[in-house]
Amino acid sequence: MPLFDDLGRLGTRYKQARSERRTARIMNALPPEIQRDLDWNPPPSTMAKVYRWAVVSVRR
Repeated sequence: MPLFDDLGRLGTRYKQARSERRTARIMNALPPEIQRDLDWNPPPSTMAKVYRWAVVSVRR
């Protein structure tokens, strides 16, 4: 059934996004020295993602 397939995909994407946010929070809480050792670059903020999406959509 397509409806249940779509719900399953949405649930999977939500679970993955939640896991990524949790990982980012944990990594950002580490001291700067450890972040540097792990070569951690924090993900872009939500506003940066929205801006990038808006710029790309205008170009099309």
